[in-house]
Amino acid sequence: MKKKALSKMAAVILAVSTVLCACGNESRGQAEAEKEEQADQTVAEESKEPAADEPYTIVYAFDVWVQQADWDLVEENLSNIVEEKIGAKVELLPMTGANYQQQINLMISSGEKLDLYNASARTTFSSDITSNKIMGLDEEMIRQYAPDALKEEGEFINATTIGGKIYGFPTIRDMANAYGLIIRNDMAEKYGVDVESGMTIDDLDDLFARIKEGEPDKYVTQPQGQGTSILESLFKTYDSLGDDMGVLMEWGQGELKVENLFETDYYEECIQKAREWNEKGYILPDASTNPDTGVSYFKTGKVASTLSLIHPGVPTDNSNMTGIPCSAVTVNPAFTNTQQVGAIIQTIPVTCQNPEKVLEFINLLYSDAEVYNALTWGIEGKHYQHVDGSEKWITYPDGVDADTSGYTLSATYAFGNRYLSYIWETDPEELNERFMEFNNNAIQSKALGFVFDSTAVKTETAAVKAVMDEYRLSLENGTIDPKENLPKFRQALKDAGIDTVIAEKQRQLDEWSAER
Repeated sequence: MKKKALSKMAAVILAVSTVLCACGNESRGQAEAEKEEQADQTVAEESKEPAADEPYTIVYAFDVWVQQADWDLVEENLSNIVEEKIGAKVELLPMTGANYQQQINLMISSGEKLDLYNASARTTFSSDITSNKIMGLDEEMIRQYAPDALKEEGEFINATTIGGKIYGFPTIRDMANAYGLIIRNDMAEKYGVDVESGMTIDDLDDLFARIKEGEPDKYVTQPQGQGTSILESLFKTYDSLGDDMGVLMEWGQGELKVENLFETDYYEECIQKAREWNEKGYILPDASTNPDTGVSYFKTGKVASTLSLIHPGVPTDNSNMTGIPCSAVTVNPAFTNTQQVGAIIQTIPVTCQNPEKVLEFINLLYSDAEVYNALTWGIEGKHYQHVDGSEKWITYPDGVDADTSGYTLSATYAFGNRYLSYIWETDPEELNERFMEFNNNAIQSKALGFVFDSTAVKTETAAVKAVMDEYRLSLENGTIDPKENLPKFRQALKDAGIDTVIAEKQRQLDEWSAER
């Protein structure tokens, strides 16, 4: 740049007869400067890439209920194990809160390094495929680099296969969910809750009224998390077919007729009950916006219960994460559909530079107990230890408890294959077998395996989603009056094109059914 400035000064003071020469010198000087800048930029860019002899670092993002103090220690331990096995390192990016998907979108759109992230068929998995955020993989490639993962998935891989491409790996865990109540053990005992017998909505009405009167320093209940409603946490008895923009009622057990959920009597009854509970002061007041709604708020001891998805491992998971002993009570029975199978999907973004190495890491999460447990439970001797005489049971190390441990993630559902997991000492040693039984006995939607491709109606789905984002949480958590706002919601959905989306979904479902 100095060369350019000097050249310009010389051009001003030289005689007219020498101006052309000066300009020529300036052009050559500018070209040389640009070459130097380009060379500097190339060096800078190359410095960002790992050297040929350095292991590839897999950046893995996922959402968690509660952040952990010892992430760095767990990451280092996991990374060392993975490097020995496949010659790669791992960088963990745990995120909390409702803005998780927004952060993922920003990383992908900006080209920030990201190699693996947890998506969900309950939220944006379908739209992430449509908007070209997720890499579609050939089965041949997966068989080469992640054969064990593909074998463990079995037919579940159909939930993430579209047009012959595989867009992710559902974690092996509770492939079904019941819906009900997580309640503190002291509250269950005090108010005579029989956790084994299950409850009805009428039972909850009675229980909530007694807790409200008897526990003035506690809120009665809350939805499962910020961004999740009372309806989704408790009342759900339909197959959402991916996005709730056209559903199958009654657990998908009847005809394969796609209906507008928000026009049904069922939906109206659910939001009226949520409104009733809200007005009676049962529900955490700012549940829709409070980032601590769910596990974090339960941990404060200020709420007696949480409305939640239920499976065999829920009581121990919640007890470990919060330090408060609790139990689970079923209200609606176990049910499975494509979205439940795909509730957590490990996906590779299109920006990943080394999908082969990432597939090798995924393969470990489905086949290697050492890797799986290092991520799920942390470091042996520091975060957990085996119970004497058992290879499966684990507990806290001596002198450590839920309050003092730096790693109580207990997210057996979030990674790879939970059948590789150690079992916490408060659970039966055959817990994994109970999960298999739970999955096998669940009600199965007739549309299990169907994946809606919204490409043909992407404009309408975007408009409908915006309307749903505006109204749903407020209606389904009872914070606004359904008599006034449900008609507005319904009309806004029609104006946005929900009927067009439903018609396209019905067409695809009919084709899928015929092919079967």
